[in-house]
Amino acid sequence: MQIMAPAPAHDPRFMLRAALKGFENARQRFISQAVPGAAPEDVFAPLSEALWWVVTVDDGFGDLAGTRAGYRPNLGDYQTARSKDRCGQVLNGLRYARDRCGHQRALVAAEEGLSLPFTLPVVLGEFFRWRRSDQLPPPDRNFRSKELRPDYDRLLAGRPASESLESAAKWYAQEQANAGL
Repeated sequence: MQIMAPAPAHDPRFMLRAALKGFENARQRFISQAVPGAAPEDVFAPLSEALWWVVTVDDGFGDLAGTRAGYRPNLGDYQTARSKDRCGQVLNGLRYARDRCGHQRALVAAEEGLSLPFTLPVVLGEFFRWRRSDQLPPPDRNFRSKELRPDYDRLLAGRPASESLESAAKWYAQEQANAGL
C-alpha cells in the first residue's frame, strides 16, 4: 500500500505546476487528435482544454510575479517581458481564442489540407489552422476580450494551431526556469 502525501491546500507554486501539467497533457491530446479527417468535435475538445490551461497558467505566472520576491516584482513587468518575447507574444491571441471557444463555442481552428510548398516533416497538428476572426460567429455583446482580437489576427489567424501552442509551451518552460519551479 502506497501512502500519498496530501496536496497543499493553497500553494500557488504547486497549483501552477499542476496547471502546467494540465496544459501539456491537453496540448499533447490535441496534437494526437488533430489528424487529417478528424471530426471537428474531436479536435475542439482538447484544443479548448489546452486554451483554458494556457490562460490559467499565464494568470498563475502573473500572480506569482506579483507575489514572489526575486521574481519579476510586479505583473506589469511579467506582461512587459511576455510581450517582448517571440514565444510569449502569442498568449494574448490564445486568450482571445480561449474566450471565443469558451463563451461562444466558436470553432477557432479548422482543418486545412496540405498545400504546396510544405516543409517536411509535417506535424500532424499543422492540419488545423486558426480561423480568421471574421470567419468566427459574432461575439456576444458582453464579450470582454475584444481588445485582443488584433493580437489573434496578427499572430494566430491562418497559422497552425500546434505552432502557437508550442510557442506557449516554450514561454512557460522559460518562465518555469525563471521562477525556480
